[in-house]
Amino acid sequence: MRTLLVVLLLAVSTFGQPPQNTTAPQQGPPPGRLSRQPDGHFSANSEPANPAAFEVHVVQPGETLSGIAGQVMNNSRLWPQLWESNEHVINPHWIYPNDKILIRPVTLITEAVPPAPEPAPVPAVQAPAEAPAPVVLPAPAIVPPAAPAPKPPQVFLQLPPAKPVPEVKVSDLYCSGFIQVSAIPQDTKVLAKFNADGGALASDTDYIYLSRGAEDGVATGTMYQVVRPTRRINRPDRGTADARNLGMHYLDVGQIQVVLTQPDFALGRVVNNCDAVEVGDIMLPMVRLTAPNLPRPRPFSPFMKVTGDVKGSVVTTLGVLRNFGSTFKGTGKLAGVPGGELGPMNNGIGSEGMIVYVDIGQREGVKAGDLFIVYRPLELDRQLYDLPPEAQKLQGQRTAVGEVVVVKAGERASTALVTYATSGIAAGDFVERR
Repeated sequence: MRTLLVVLLLAVSTFGQPPQNTTAPQQGPPPGRLSRQPDGHFSANSEPANPAAFEVHVVQPGETLSGIAGQVMNNSRLWPQLWESNEHVINPHWIYPNDKILIRPVTLITEAVPPAPEPAPVPAVQAPAEAPAPVVLPAPAIVPPAAPAPKPPQVFLQLPPAKPVPEVKVSDLYCSGFIQVSAIPQDTKVLAKFNADGGALASDTDYIYLSRGAEDGVATGTMYQVVRPTRRINRPDRGTADARNLGMHYLDVGQIQVVLTQPDFALGRVVNNCDAVEVGDIMLPMVRLTAPNLPRPRPFSPFMKVTGDVKGSVVTTLGVLRNFGSTFKGTGKLAGVPGGELGPMNNGIGSEGMIVYVDIGQREGVKAGDLFIVYRPLELDRQLYDLPPEAQKLQGQRTAVGEVVVVKAGERASTALVTYATSGIAAGDFVERR
């Protein structure tokens, strides 16, 4: 008999326990695809089917299913039972902030059935007695409900801070042109536009004939930089012809790639153009350039001081030199700028993002990435009004009007990008290394 009771008790305790799903999938890597849920958060799990009928726990960052089981069930090892009640959770190892975990069913007050009242006992027949005085109970104190605790802010998607935009762009490197004293090889040129019936201009995706082929060492896949000579650049100050000579300026027209070779000519495709490729343009083997990484932040003020170890001046701008060198002949002059006080405008005006050329280069130790401050002498107009004698204090003063960074350094002149300007930078403005 005792043995039978023990067996019955074990059976009752076994069948009385709720079923447990102890077999869980391996953790594995995180799911690759997350979907946006109705409340806006991203998860690999779906929304529960009937959350209104349960007490709901909203997953916070860093929580696990076993940790939630420890909070609501006082035993973290009961997470399989918690998972079994949440069929919308695909893998118990991967739950996400703002996922909803169902805890236990909720019984609404309107659905609760009150217990049936006990039948009143039948009073015994007795003599009538005086009615007892009514008992007056004190009114219950009204306790205002406690204010709900503020919910933590929901983080839907955390984005890293935006990286600053580079000041020197790819086009500033490969479309800025250069000034060079030594002659460049001119044995490879553009002969004609492919299948164009005499066309002379080519742009992106167009094909052009090259003057050299496989017998001259031209190979398929070779990249070339297309350049065009414009005019010789001279330093404006007086001196010997050699001292004033800064070299020949070349426009960067674009880049082409050889796609087909023949013994004495080749066919190339324009992969990028800064200007229209013309018949007669020169091709040089392409050299990979690297944009300088400039320090941030860089203070600037009109009266700032610099090292002053390298000094030079602005001689011209890229915008003006685009008018020279083309096979379509032009005057090479700006309309309405004959000379005089407007003479410097013949060499162009540079603003932020534009290319200018300065009369210092490798022989002064200039290299790509060097920063220069642009200065302009302070000019006082004595023709419009009389100046007080104290104005002599400003004689010889100068004002910083901008900043440039060198992107290419030639032998005697360099190509520079205007990174900041308070006014237009023109030929004759002084530059000093920062």
